[in-house]
Amino acid sequence: MFESHRYALPPTSIEAYRIRVLFHCEELQRETNPAMRATIALYLAEAATTLARLEAEASQKLASS
Repeated sequence: MFESHRYALPPTSIEAYRIRVLFHCEELQRETNPAMRATIALYLAEAATTLARLEAEASQKLASS
């Protein structure tokens, strides 16, 4: 039988983005290579931007209900 959910959390959920941002923050703190730090910072910025949009959408949904 085909499973519709293969992940513990849907990858595009707000919870997944919260975890992703935390992971990238921790990874950035541990990394010592400047080039890798720059790459991680870009990933962090992208994840944080998406998370901010999702949080704003969730806030608007709560305010309108």
